[in-house]
Order: sequence, then structure tokens, then C-alpha cells
Amino acid sequence: MTDAPSGRRPELLLGVVAIVLIAATMRLPVAALSPLAGRIDADIPLSALALGALGTAPPIAFALAGVLAPRLARRWQIEPTLLIAMLAMIAGHLVRASAVDYTMLLVGTLVLLLGAGFGNVLLPAAVKKITPDRIGSMTAVYAMIMSIGAAVPPLVAVPLAELGDWRLSLAVWAAFVGVAVLPWIALAVGAVRARRAAIASDEGMPAPVDRPRRAALLRSPTLWGIGIPFTVSSISAYAGYALLPPMLREIAGVGEAEAGALLALLGFLGLPLAALGPVLAARLRTPTPLLVASTALFGTAYAGLLLAPQSATLLWMIALGLGYITFPMCLALFALRTRTPAMASTVSGAVQTVGYAIAALAPLLLGALRDGTGSWMPAIAVLLALAFANLIAVPLLARRGMVDDELGREPASVAGGAGR
Repeated sequence: MTDAPSGRRPELLLGVVAIVLIAATMRLPVAALSPLAGRIDADIPLSALALGALGTAPPIAFALAGVLAPRLARRWQIEPTLLIAMLAMIAGHLVRASAVDYTMLLVGTLVLLLGAGFGNVLLPAAVKKITPDRIGSMTAVYAMIMSIGAAVPPLVAVPLAELGDWRLSLAVWAAFVGVAVLPWIALAVGAVRARRAAIASDEGMPAPVDRPRRAALLRSPTLWGIGIPFTVSSISAYAGYALLPPMLREIAGVGEAEAGALLALLGFLGLPLAALGPVLAARLRTPTPLLVASTALFGTAYAGLLLAPQSATLLWMIALGLGYITFPMCLALFALRTRTPAMASTVSGAVQTVGYAIAALAPLLLGALRDGTGSWMPAIAVLLALAFANLIAVPLLARRGMVDDELGREPASVAGGAGR
């Protein structure tokens, strides 16, 4: 999985283009649907609870991908697995664009997001394989591209729907993924040929090695310190993707297109955060300043929406978007607080699987709370309270511990451990 490419410039260029294009597709399905909720509701009834259920789909699919993707990649290799995932994304885009009822809409969304989840899990490994000498720069590039991918759909969803209907607005992304598939076809063919050549020359595949059990990770204070802000950020993000446009239309009185633009703003704010968060996490003695800043920003955003939603809506959205700096911080801490790539992979897999699984409940529960109370204010109050959970991680990460040391494991014992 970590073999370098042949070194020929055309192959390297093909790999870089493939990484950039797949990164651009991985957040399209998350933010493209909610700005169209009002239009979809005219054909397929969507209550706040139904929207909440759709909002649970991304983290559920991403958590499931965290379990399945590494296993399939070990069996099929990274490139063919990502190619199949992208074909599933195309199918998912088309199914939900042609949905005739809520079940079909939900199934299409789940298939689409499972494919995107495979990208979340396997793209870091693809970067290491394709550009082993440029891991830092390529990671920053693809993280920023993902932020653009999250920002564009809500910005253009309503204008595209006005050109045709909501089905056109959802279906157009299938064509985009279709373009991104092309370089992965070439990479997958090359990977299959390379494996066949290795088998023919009796190189074979490396023997499997011991992987640490996930239950053992619960003994690590540092893992909890990373997992808590990752989960808080994920809850806020996926509740926002699913519920923010209808919430803003109701409490702030903004129009459909403006609500989509405000959601897009969160994605655009992710661009500087994707570049800044990992750098600050590496340079600061502890991530305490980032945790405190995120808590203050989330608190300002939710308190503003709770107390004065119409007076400074843009300001509350900017504060909310900047609060997500803990997400790229956590991505960096996976490597900074572990001693081996294997343990970094184990910690990343455990935190993302559990964090996304917990975040999956948030849109559903918050949507149900809105339906039960007739107001978004109790849901916003819950998000405000959750923001302060970030502070629990401050003493856990201030000790500057390494997960390997806290588990008492020798580096060799986790070589190759994916934890899945």
C-alpha cells in the first residue's frame, strides 16, 4: 500500500490529477440536498424529522466506510477500490435525483455517501502511495479542495434548480464525478497489472501483522482528547448541513438562495482552516488555544442564533465556520500524537468511526426536537451546550502524551495495524 510510483513524470501527474478530482467530489453529496428541501418537499414530503434522518446518512455512511474500506483495499488494492467507490457515487447521485418517494431518496443518498466515505478513508493512503515525497503538501491541497467541494453545491443548488428543477440540480453532480473517474480507471488498471506482475515474479504480498484491539485504545487519555473535539465538530457540521437552511429560513427570515449561500460560506471558510489548522497543531506546544478558540466561536455562533438570529446572521455564520478549526487540528493530531504510521492509522480509524457514528444521531434528534417543540430554539440550545465539551479535551491534550506510550505498546507491535 505504500509502494512509490515508478517516478515517471506522466504517471505522477496522472496521480496528482486523480487525487485532486476525487477530493473535489467527496463533499458534493453532503451539502447539495438541504438547500433544495423546500422544492423537494413539493414532490416528496420532508418534515424536519425526515430532513434529520437524511442528515444522519453522511456520518453513518462514513463510519461504515471506516470499517469496510481498509479491508476491501487490502483485498483489491487502493486504486480499484476507489474506482468502484466513485462508480457507486455516480449511481447514488442518479438514484436520488430520480427518486419518486422518500425511501428512494434515502437509499440513493446512503449509496452515494458510502462511496464518498471510502474516499475519506483511503485518500490519505493514496496520497502516500502516489506522492510519497509530497505527503504534507498534497494533504493540504486535497483538504482545501474538499472544502471547495463542500462550498459549491449549496451556492449553486437553487440557481441550477431554477434552470430546470431540483432533480437537475442533484443529477448534475453525477457528470462531475464521471469526469473524476477517468484518471482512476487508468490508475486501477496499472495497479492490477503491477500486482499480477508481482505475483508472477513470486514477490507475493506482505504477510499480515498484529493489529491492536480497539478496546485497548480506551485506556489512552490522548485518544479521548482527540476524539472529543472531533465528535463535537462532526455533530455541529452534520447538523448544519442537514438543518441549517430550513433553520435560517424560519428563525432569521432569509430566503432560499440566501440560506444556501450562508451554508456555502461555511465550506469556503474551511479553505484557510484546512491549511492553518494542521500547521498550528504542529507548532503550538499544546492545542489548548485552538480548543478554547473553537469553543468561543461555536458559543458565539449558537448564542447569536438563539438570542438575535436576525440582527447579525452573517456574523453568526462566520463564527460557526471558524469554529470548525478543530477538525483539521484533529487530522494533524492523529499523526502528531502517535509514534508510528500504523498507530496513526489505528487512532484515525477509531476516532472517525466512533465520532461519525455519534454525529449521525444529531440531525435526527435535533429534527425530532424541532418537530416536537415547534421551534428551533431548543435544538440550538443543545448545540450551544455541546460546544463547551471541547474544554474537556484541554487537560487531556495538555499533557502532551503519545497514544503508543499510554498503551505501553512497542512500535513493532502495531506495524501495519489499521485497527479495523
